[in-house]
Amino acid sequence: MEEDEKPKEKEKEPRVILRSIREAFVNFFIAAARLVFFWLPGDDVTYGKALMIFHPLFVIAFTFFYFVVPPGHPVRILIILTGLMVVGSQWLLGGCVITRAEQKLTGEQVTILDPFLALAKIDVNRETRNAATVSMSSGVLVILIWCLICDSILHRQEGPPLLPIGLLPMMRA
Repeated sequence: MEEDEKPKEKEKEPRVILRSIREAFVNFFIAAARLVFFWLPGDDVTYGKALMIFHPLFVIAFTFFYFVVPPGHPVRILIILTGLMVVGSQWLLGGCVITRAEQKLTGEQVTILDPFLALAKIDVNRETRNAATVSMSSGVLVILIWCLICDSILHRQEGPPLLPIGLLPMMRA
């Protein structure tokens, strides 16, 4: 029997490691919310509600800033790399760590996605929330990568757009 237990323990080790990494990120965002929203009257529930309000604004701001920055600017690549890290963490850690921080702070399981899932007549549970979060964030990232590829093709005559602007004169010489 001992031989059968060892493979099961080895299968659980990555999950335990990922769970501890997820909890570290959640604790980081809880501490950040307490630090940023210290001026709000109230307790952790208030900080969780404030984080819930600003959470989608981060995504909107990053996406908007991506399209404001001119094609070929290295900030676009940084935004995509940040997006890759966020989407990768959502795939590996089983959902958004900021949402988990909101849930811990408020003590409720309600997320910003729940009304949208209810409008679509989808059962609201952990699996559907995770699926919606990962699919939406992956979709936004695919659109940004597609725009970067299109910019690379359309602005080819101006030089390689994926390089910092300061390197373009050196590349043409």
